[in-house]
Amino acid sequence: MIRSTASTATFGVGVAVLAAGLGWLTVRGDRETLAAVVVPALLLAWALWILLYRPAVRYDAVAATIVNIGRVHVLPWARVGEVEQRLNLVFRLDDGRKVDAWGAPYPAKPGLIARRLDRDSAARYDFRTHETALENVRVAAAPSEAPVVSRWDRAPLTAGAVLAAGLVVELVVAHAS
Repeated sequence: MIRSTASTATFGVGVAVLAAGLGWLTVRGDRETLAAVVVPALLLAWALWILLYRPAVRYDAVAATIVNIGRVHVLPWARVGEVEQRLNLVFRLDDGRKVDAWGAPYPAKPGLIARRLDRDSAARYDFRTHETALENVRVAAAPSEAPVVSRWDRAPLTAGAVLAAGLVVELVVAHAS
């Protein structure tokens, strides 16, 4: 699986801060404030999860599965013409479409790598390791007639809708009191 380490770390820090805040309210015994902020905190944790942690690229010998925000794309390798590293990974399909993988790590910036390595080894450094690994799997894949499948990521989107509805209910009840 390929997932951005920076996004994963940011997600972890965000959830830890939310948990610490809710824990602090619980320890203080401030039930009224805790009740008022628990749904917004859960909605914020969900947003951090779906934006920062959920997007990823999973792959095996048969297909690549791209999990983006709200969408999942299953790309059989036989339908992928090439894999390209840009700001994120781009899968170009045999019918001309392209699928961006939002959760893939950004390529390393040459300037940052060059500071850590000597000039000769920096020139030889492969900045496209994910692209190379996926391209090797794609080339080795067996032929397949399986179609490309793109679908809504229903469970996470439903969870977000339920949390948003809970927030609206909470705001309406608080306003009516």
